[in-house]
Amino acid sequence: MKTFLLLLILLLGPSLAQAQSGNDEAALTALPQAFIDAWNRHDGHGLTVLTEREVDFVTVDGKWMRGQKDFETYHTRILGTRFRDSVNRVIGTNVRFLGPDLASVHYTWQITGATDDAGRAIPPRSGIMMFLARKQHGQWLIAVGQNTNGAPVRSEGADIVSPLALVP
Repeated sequence: MKTFLLLLILLLGPSLAQAQSGNDEAALTALPQAFIDAWNRHDGHGLTVLTEREVDFVTVDGKWMRGQKDFETYHTRILGTRFRDSVNRVIGTNVRFLGPDLASVHYTWQITGATDDAGRAIPPRSGIMMFLARKQHGQWLIAVGQNTNGAPVRSEGADIVSPLALVP
């Protein structure tokens, strides 16, 4: 009987682990779209519920905030002003597991409809967002995030292919 149970565990174990990581990968791949959906609703609170309580987040402008309170305050402000008419979209997503409950999620994005501080329309732009996501109580949450504006490729990086392409 012990031999049978051991054999059963050895045979089923990898498939159960694969199913779990498949579910986790699907959840992590969906995280950027959930972020974008909240952004497109111009919902700072909707963004915040995707984060850990002590989230660390750096904006494209280098503004570093720690904790959900500052994260929500900041995003509610910008989504009610210069990004109130913006539309954001995911271009591509890449997930890398760093452990059973820790993963990096990179995604490329493009945004249109934003304005400058004077209310003038600004051209569409694209960039890369990186999340460090941690699984807590069965849910993947953003522990750390950093957003980066895209820029033209310089000559020293011209031969290096990124895992995700930016919108030209």
